[in-house]
Amino acid sequence: MRVGFVGLGIMGKPMASHIIKNNFETYLFDLNTDAVNELATEGGHACSSNKEVAENSDIIITMLPAAKHVSEVLFSEDGLAKNSKPGNTIIDMSSVAPEDSKEFASKLKEYDISFIDAPVSGGEPMAIEGRLAIMAGGEEETFNRVFPLFKAMGDNIVLIGANGTGSAAKLANQIIVSTNLAALSEASVYASKAGIDLNKLFEAIRDGLAGSAVMDAKMPLIIERNFEPGGRIETNYKDLGNIQSSANAIGVPLPVTNLVKEIFSSQIANGNGKMDHSYIINFFEKMANHQTPESH
Repeated sequence: MRVGFVGLGIMGKPMASHIIKNNFETYLFDLNTDAVNELATEGGHACSSNKEVAENSDIIITMLPAAKHVSEVLFSEDGLAKNSKPGNTIIDMSSVAPEDSKEFASKLKEYDISFIDAPVSGGEPMAIEGRLAIMAGGEEETFNRVFPLFKAMGDNIVLIGANGTGSAAKLANQIIVSTNLAALSEASVYASKAGIDLNKLFEAIRDGLAGSAVMDAKMPLIIERNFEPGGRIETNYKDLGNIQSSANAIGVPLPVTNLVKEIFSSQIANGNGKMDHSYIINFFEKMANHQTPESH
């Protein structure tokens, strides 16, 4: 099984690294040649174009910022669709709208290429550990064929349903993550201004009903005021836009999610888009005229 991987950013690079370490013959391309070259030292094959990846691979994974980037990589003249062999499989692990995934699947079928939308959850830490949650949409036969690749990158892998359902599951996930981040930020500012040490708050509530994976991952960063990006505000905002678009298309009101989306929008307007998404606490701090103190 020869594997192509296009998109070696914060998430894609460690994901591709795990594929290489699991002894898959891996062909790599990204506009960031440093990332390509670094993975080449681990045993991957550096490619200079999407076309070169397509010509050398049986299964190709894309992990890109947004649907427009996926579309360009798939359907440009030197893209994956026109240069892959019939019978190949493309797995898009980017976070895009379900409507985009369905369109990609339909167009690729014209080239006799199978498609799976398989976005992930867990952020950079889980990508590095190879423990991502993977939500797949596509045909069961195709899913079973590529399952060993998913096992190299994740440990919670679920075939949700047909094409588009993987992307829809990721957007549902992002509703929960984003609203959790907002609630955690709001509660932290309230508690801090009320005189509570956030270390003590975390200790007191993390194992109760308020505890969550979001709290476990982000509360230590809030306490340390470490907002180096694991998941960026701008990425979350992109997902929230996809959520709003998809929900509008199927007639689902999202009053809480849309309020949270405006909080993310405010942070981007203030130049904070590249900060970790936990930095939306800055929105609540400004409202309360109180910054949570750094503590250890």
